[in-house]
Amino acid sequence: MPSKLAIQRFAAPSIAMLVALSLSPAAVADGPGRNVVANPSYLPSQGPVVVDVSPDGDPAHPAKDGQYAPSEASFDELDNYILAEDPNLEGVRTEHVLPEGLAQIGGMVVPQAMLNGADMVADVERALAVGNEPVFGDPEDFCAFPDEVPSGIYDQDQRPGAETPRFHTVYLNYTGAVLTRGGENSAENMSNIAISNHQYPVYGGGEAKAIAVAQAVQADFEDWAVRVVYIDRPPKVLPYTMVMIGGHYSDTTAGPSGGVAPLDCEDYGQRNVCYVFQNGSPTAGQANVASQEIGHTLGLGHTSAVDSVMAAGYATTQAGDLGFNNECTSTISVQGQGASCVGVNKCHCGVGDEQHDKSTLSATFAPAGPDITPPTIELLSPDDGAQFEVDETINISLEPWDDVGGYGWMFTITDVDSGEVLAERVDYHRELLFDVVGLPAGTYEIRALVQDHADQVGEDIAIITVGEDAADGGEDADGGSGEGGEGGGGSGGEGEGGGNDGTGDGEDDSGDGTGGDAGLDDEGGGVAEDGCNCRTSDSPAGPLALFSLLALLGLRRRD
Repeated sequence: MPSKLAIQRFAAPSIAMLVALSLSPAAVADGPGRNVVANPSYLPSQGPVVVDVSPDGDPAHPAKDGQYAPSEASFDELDNYILAEDPNLEGVRTEHVLPEGLAQIGGMVVPQAMLNGADMVADVERALAVGNEPVFGDPEDFCAFPDEVPSGIYDQDQRPGAETPRFHTVYLNYTGAVLTRGGENSAENMSNIAISNHQYPVYGGGEAKAIAVAQAVQADFEDWAVRVVYIDRPPKVLPYTMVMIGGHYSDTTAGPSGGVAPLDCEDYGQRNVCYVFQNGSPTAGQANVASQEIGHTLGLGHTSAVDSVMAAGYATTQAGDLGFNNECTSTISVQGQGASCVGVNKCHCGVGDEQHDKSTLSATFAPAGPDITPPTIELLSPDDGAQFEVDETINISLEPWDDVGGYGWMFTITDVDSGEVLAERVDYHRELLFDVVGLPAGTYEIRALVQDHADQVGEDIAIITVGEDAADGGEDADGGSGEGGEGGGGSGGEGEGGGNDGTGDGEDDSGDGTGGDAGLDDEGGGVAEDGCNCRTSDSPAGPLALFSLLALLGLRRRD
């Protein structure tokens, strides 16, 4: 049997934000010759995010990210769920429907306006404001037909994490989950194709077939820095695509199909969820369906190339393990219009109704190769040793960086005295700014963490005090004066001493892109022992205890 660890690495070693999907993306046809529709996965910056850590905090401004129910089974238990036969995909009726404004085209979900010829862009207003002139830089670098590219295409979101080329992770979820509807966020089990609070079934094909399917999917993405994992779920901080494998289309809001996924031109979302309704079919067929649905989330539509995984109906036209097409091929049209990323297609093929699979993926994702540069993050505010009054708003400003896109970051606030984590937020929106309210008097550690797809980690820490008592050293449990004076109980200031550098430089740390999985656990808290199924780096182990200790010692580290 193939090794479980066979593909727990980058297929191309070393690549969101929470995508608050607009359920009714309106097409705009009154611009300068453009008919465009907003990419549902794009979320522009909304300004500082309010985080309320008070005991009676406002639920509209939670201090911590949501917690999803654990999976029903572990990967090693898949053989307990083997189905005698695949569920019948014919003749099943469901009352579930997609959200308003979305339409299903075979195994792909798109904004309804695309069926009327609208071109998906990230920012409609910006695309229309500049006329027909492209507004991105140097399209010649990756476009075969740069003069054909309309405005709004390959503009890119200029915030950190959205840079191209990117690294990315695909997680094949064989163990099921309880999903909710209302957006696209793999880390929070959110999908607009989901039935809210419905238990998506465990894969019914068994462990050996699951491994074989995963290896075939990995081979499909071997040209790019897209790794495929399947045993352990990636940490919340890391943007990743989640593929729900198993079940039946009636376990979603989709109609009859072998799989379904949202179309995300240019992969703005980075945290999409797609579905593969396969259990007992042949391994190659399951892998083909999986790669097609992943392809949709990365910006690929259906084509007529029968030897490509993106071909509509390939299951009945050609058997065997397929891959991505390496030439321009006509797209499948609906109502006379191509329901695909027309503007992107013009970049690579010169016309909107042809698609070049590999060129489209290569414009977004880095080529295969190791990620040797760890990410960094800086707490621009507050300053280490800063003091605040009770009820004063504390502004947290983050500056993450990596040499390639696709990384993610978060912050935590920990009470130094008790060790309690009061706030824990992944920056899904890539806002970079947070307004923290409700911190009572005390001494706190603010820890920012960034992680890339080689599971390299960087962090920055600041110790702050809130309230006059905290600034003066506070009082001990018996009511006496605490020790430590102006340093905030001895924890403020630029303490001296060593400390792990926090960049994931463990003995197996990602020089080859396969290094220690220093990821946060599924609850978004501490660093997981097995992150994305590799070996844990030395640096991030036991973060809460370690960093609370650092705080008490008055240490501060910046990467």
